[in-house]
Amino acid sequence: MLNSCLKINAKRLIIYNDMNNEPEIISEIDKILEDAERLLNSSENVNELDDRFRNFTGKKGKITGILHNIHLYSAEEKKIIGSKSNEAKNRIENIYNGKKKELSNIEYGKSSTGRGIDLTIPGSYMEGPHKHPITAVLEEASDFFSSMGFEIVEGPEIETTHYNFDALNIPADHPARDVWDTFYLLNGLVPRTHTSSVQARTLEKKQLPLRVIAPGRCYRYEAVDATHLFMFNQMEGLFVDKNVRLTDLKGILEETVKNLLGARKTRFRPAFYPFVEPGLDLDIECVFCGGRGCGICKNTGWIEVIPCGMVHPNVFKYAGIDPQEYRGFAFGMGFDRIVMLKYNINDLRLLYQGNIDILKQF
Repeated sequence: MLNSCLKINAKRLIIYNDMNNEPEIISEIDKILEDAERLLNSSENVNELDDRFRNFTGKKGKITGILHNIHLYSAEEKKIIGSKSNEAKNRIENIYNGKKKELSNIEYGKSSTGRGIDLTIPGSYMEGPHKHPITAVLEEASDFFSSMGFEIVEGPEIETTHYNFDALNIPADHPARDVWDTFYLLNGLVPRTHTSSVQARTLEKKQLPLRVIAPGRCYRYEAVDATHLFMFNQMEGLFVDKNVRLTDLKGILEETVKNLLGARKTRFRPAFYPFVEPGLDLDIECVFCGGRGCGICKNTGWIEVIPCGMVHPNVFKYAGIDPQEYRGFAFGMGFDRIVMLKYNINDLRLLYQGNIDILKQF
């Protein structure tokens, strides 16, 4: 019944003018366009404009209604009515956009004038982005070593036991290889426990002499506390040439801690590490108590910062290098600890919690 009514209504609308042979509905579209232009241009505010615009082109608008019933017409009539409707719709949209821009500018001017602008009031401070303290100090150290001729190299974080242990003269029964100190993957590989593995790879590939630093993340099976995490950042350094001496190592590292930490007093102590011989620890005067002794330095007045030493001959042999011809030194610094000392942070976990109130201080 509804379909037949529509057809009757459609037939009533399909009345042709004798003059131009066009459906009478075309006149209706022209009338809609005329009303739209008059009402939109006379709108006094944006809300009234939007309501009137929807009345013509919205889902239940007049132009939309005509297009919804266009299927009731013949193919020739559809072409005429569709073209005229779209032309009217585009014209209404152009009028709407122009009027909306005009009304928006007027309303903004009224609100600005009413509120007033005091150009003497300071603007709101917008804090810009900044680097994480670990990233910032790591880049600072990289620039420092680059100025001394060191090249930055990288290596994989998932390593073979050969490069992580064997090539560094760490025997199979060494405690560091125990499952309580190292993560082991099901395929036999390990997340590297130090960036010294990059040292072993570099010695195999690079032409001698060489100076390299290898920054990156490392992983160890550690209990999490104020000074230990299962993941940390480290920078390995390696210097190999024919006449390298222990005094070269001491001179470079003393300048390093002076540049990064402003250290005034340093000392070297004998220490054992499988991949260096002799092995040393570089300590600096405690930055928290000034050498008087506190809980952080265990009342010694000193803090260990850089394990180091002369490259062990066996490490050279694993890489196919004659230890009688070449000598070198290596060092490794935990960068998280360097950041803690540089900024007097007493809990390593604060650097990894993502707390903006803490990180924006550095």
